[in-house]
Amino acid sequence: MLLPLVPALLAFAQRSLGTAAQDVENAATPSLIGLLGLPMLPTAAVLGALLTGTVAQLGWRCLPRSAGLAAAGWCAGSLFAPEISYPASRVVDGLCLAFMLLYTTPLCALGYEETMRMHRMRERLRTFSNELERQRDRLMRYVAAPVAARLNGQTNTMAPLQRRWLTVAFVDITEFTALTERLEPEDLTSLLDAFFATLSAAADRYGGSLHKFLGDGALISFGEVESLGRRGDAQACVAMLGQLETLVVALNNAARARVIPAVLAVRAGVASGYCSVGDFGAGRRLEYTMIGSAVNLASRLEGLAASGEIWAAQATRDLVGADLFDSLGTFVVKGVTEPVAAFRLRVTGSVDASQTAI
Repeated sequence: MLLPLVPALLAFAQRSLGTAAQDVENAATPSLIGLLGLPMLPTAAVLGALLTGTVAQLGWRCLPRSAGLAAAGWCAGSLFAPEISYPASRVVDGLCLAFMLLYTTPLCALGYEETMRMHRMRERLRTFSNELERQRDRLMRYVAAPVAARLNGQTNTMAPLQRRWLTVAFVDITEFTALTERLEPEDLTSLLDAFFATLSAAADRYGGSLHKFLGDGALISFGEVESLGRRGDAQACVAMLGQLETLVVALNNAARARVIPAVLAVRAGVASGYCSVGDFGAGRRLEYTMIGSAVNLASRLEGLAASGEIWAAQATRDLVGADLFDSLGTFVVKGVTEPVAAFRLRVTGSVDASQTAI
């Protein structure tokens, strides 16, 4: 009479308690078995099947708790069980043993197969995750720092267009075409890799961001990722450019040690102003870049500079200080309607990039 209550009780527990329903089953079923006063062998058969099912569903870690609940439930049921005399029957004992074997054997096999399936799935997910991590790390080396931060999970949205005050610099290798004619491709690649690596390290050291490579040159921005303020960013940029000569000398010494017949020389242009920074493009093709008069002006000044020179625009010169620059007069540059005042950096390495902006 009490056995039909088990499915109703378990259905109610499953709906109300969720994963805790298994604990209710492990306690309720032995209680009913105890109330029925069944002999030991049928009782062991039912409890063994119950605990085997629990292990198959929840794993071996739940076995001690489930066994404790089953024992407590059976003891509680036995305390209130009426006196019922069951005649000993080998047929009943045999049926109980057969039931236990027929129930537990396929259930154990099913539990083992499910466990192995989950293990294989975890291994595939781990391999896939490691591969994604390697691909992300490789991809981060090809993009600008803000894009790398998004790939690293710091933000998962597209970069909206932002208007920021930046100091940008174009650094370029002079007479690069002549180098390509004199050097073997392997030596030229080695020289370019060393130049870009040195330039990237210098930008990081002074708080800038190597925004992108442009053939034999690079665009470096200050104030794009972390800003020290207008004056601080301009001072940091000029301080970095002031070290270009020292860096180029070190690169040439290294090339000479490797018997590469080339002498590098660089030039640079720097300007400050408002730029629009963010993702440009549509659909499946986007590019993170910056546009603005400061970017265009820095590029034009770099093109006008001679080998070894660093030209700056008026805004950058005013932010850093007039005593570090020589006036070059005004120039008509493409894309700018009015003549542009240009200044050449005179004193290198003397800018305190750690000053706080005003």
